[in-house]
Amino acid sequence: MVAPAVEGIDLFKIAGRSISGWIPSLKMDTAVRQPFCSQLEERLLLWLEYHPQVKSYARGDIGPQFATTYRLPIPKHAPFAIGYTFESKPHEYLPDVVGTLTSGKPFIAEAGMEDDKRGDRNQARAEAARRLARFQRGVFWIGTERTLTKRRHYNLVFLHARRKTFPAFADIAAARPRGLALGRNGRGRRGGEPS
Repeated sequence: MVAPAVEGIDLFKIAGRSISGWIPSLKMDTAVRQPFCSQLEERLLLWLEYHPQVKSYARGDIGPQFATTYRLPIPKHAPFAIGYTFESKPHEYLPDVVGTLTSGKPFIAEAGMEDDKRGDRNQARAEAARRLARFQRGVFWIGTERTLTKRRHYNLVFLHARRKTFPAFADIAAARPRGLALGRNGRGRRGGEPS
């Protein structure tokens, strides 16, 4: 018996009246728009954007059709379906975000209201994601309104609005005045030393 292919979701159709939009991400080699369909998803994406251990990330719940429609790169293994059993029936779970840590290990991340995440079905989903992450020697993160605070989010929005790429040392050295050596005067001595 062959399992049916899992279709990705159209985030903006399910968003309804909630906040939805895009976060520009610079975690990849080029700037990529990351879609979100709730305020907690937006907070999670910005948190991942500035997390020092996150190398790259992408939506785990979108499929090729959504990615093509909005001109997004298609994530590897998209949609990222995780099988789980609830009430003795098999189900598929599509996590909000999947990615890679700087160590090369994978991670799975989910955002949602804490009360919702305590429900039986969401507990079964979380346990399946936790098992899969452990099996792949990765991690599973859940972001709630308590862990993804508004205060942190506003700080990250402030940083993101002013974000510029940091020039490499060679670029800085090439832009300095000719006679000025970095940290020393032009003769290779510290500024206050006699000749």
